[in-house]
Amino acid sequence: MALNFTLLTEEQIWGGKDGNGQLDVMKKFGTKVAPTDLAVLLGGYTDYSPTMDGKYTCCAWTTSSRRWVDVYCVGYNGGRGHMSPDTHSVPVRPALSPSETEKLVLNGHKTVKNGVEILKYGEYPQTIANNDISAQLERLYQSQSLHPRGKIYTFDSFDPNYYDPRFRKTTYSEYELDGKKYIRVIGRSSDSHLSNGEKVKGGRAYWVEVQPIEWLVDKSGTWVSKKCLFAGIQFDTGKYYDGDFSKTFMKKYLDTYFAKEMGHEEIVAQKEKQKRDKVLMGLSARLEEATSDEAVEAIKKRLMEAEKNRAVKTAPNRLHEAARIKRLRNARDILNEAAQQAYDAGDRALLDGIIDLSSTYAARYQGQQNRVAQRRAVRRAQRKQGGRG
Repeated sequence: MALNFTLLTEEQIWGGKDGNGQLDVMKKFGTKVAPTDLAVLLGGYTDYSPTMDGKYTCCAWTTSSRRWVDVYCVGYNGGRGHMSPDTHSVPVRPALSPSETEKLVLNGHKTVKNGVEILKYGEYPQTIANNDISAQLERLYQSQSLHPRGKIYTFDSFDPNYYDPRFRKTTYSEYELDGKKYIRVIGRSSDSHLSNGEKVKGGRAYWVEVQPIEWLVDKSGTWVSKKCLFAGIQFDTGKYYDGDFSKTFMKKYLDTYFAKEMGHEEIVAQKEKQKRDKVLMGLSARLEEATSDEAVEAIKKRLMEAEKNRAVKTAPNRLHEAARIKRLRNARDILNEAAQQAYDAGDRALLDGIIDLSSTYAARYQGQQNRVAQRRAVRRAQRKQGGRG
């Protein structure tokens, strides 16, 4: 299930009129924010009013309305600004509420800076590749030797020189080189600077590396991305904003595209696969134990104990045969129980894995039954030949 992303409110960034409500991470890390190179290439503006990291700063949307008309945004100097909601050039700094972050299972990728815990979760195109890598990627791309991995990222193909309220969807494919992932972005003309200090050249192809997203973790449980991750998306298509973020185009974009492309669903799928693999490994271990030679001998021992008072004892070879069949029946029972549990839990992928595992033991069981039937047929034939049929 996709995450429910939002943006910070003005109170979370600067505090309310009573001075309360400001997030602790804003106090410690500052309200200025830097953009990713992707955000700059997509039309986000920068200014040199450096952040605590010495990076170029940018504006950033909030969810708060100014006089029910404009949208409050963070200015280049970290103070309050405001922009018309139909503006494309303001970068976006996604955030997650405590009710969303408490659902996440993390891998322990964390650091602490300026007294703020920083976690890595998900991934997104962020930083331009160096000149050598970019040249290599471009050569491979132009020679059609670079093939898409299948994942795409979705943005707006607006022209910064013309006003157009429509969302013109464009997608960028992800490519891989030497174990790293990249997308190819055509820069939009602007006076803005990339992280390497260069100004964006409109019309030039840039290769942007997909990297882990860093999140500032507030003590309240709220997360906010350390940088503005993208730009070029209108906050809303009209010229007025009434303060209801749930109805905006930005919210729709976050839900429809960003939430599905930032890597959360892949992380969930991977964790679910790891969980299923662990269950199947445990099941395989149980089956190996239940069908081992030691298990057969234990079954034979129990069968012999059960018939010790019988006048006519079962022949040793038939006893061994019965024990071999019994061990496979035990395996079948274990598999049936596991399959029922997977079915009750609605885990179709796990059920398919158990069915695949079952096919091996079902074939072994049927093979054993066939061998028993063949041996019995041979004995019947021998008895008939000896006049005992």
